[in-house]
Amino acid sequence: MKRIQIMIPDAIEAARNNLVENGKIKNEFNGYISSFGASIISAGLLPSIIFYSQKGESAERNKIITSIEFILQKHGYPQDFNLLNRVKALYTGMTNQPEIDRLTDRIFDAAIALKLAIRTFPKLKKGQS
Repeated sequence: MKRIQIMIPDAIEAARNNLVENGKIKNEFNGYISSFGASIISAGLLPSIIFYSQKGESAERNKIITSIEFILQKHGYPQDFNLLNRVKALYTGMTNQPEIDRLTDRIFDAAIALKLAIRTFPKLKKGQS
């Protein structure tokens, strides 16, 4: 839990930079981050990262990945860290399971911190401005 607590201020900054519009967060982001962890558990890390990295026609799921990358960069990962590229590289080699497990744990921590951070902002429902 301590690692998550340390990440929360950076998660708030990530949310403010990537998810906030006019001081509010779109309600969809709450759903995206809530289903992100379940997606990793049920589908696996690589498919989930690929899905959330894609910018859909109306979905902005990729902003969740951008926010998680920001948090991880603040906690020891390089400034040019790209989550999708790193996960693809790890799975291509499939020889470094401890590193995959460590990265997965950090992603879960960052996602939990982001989920908590999102709750600190008022929600912007569809049709509101």
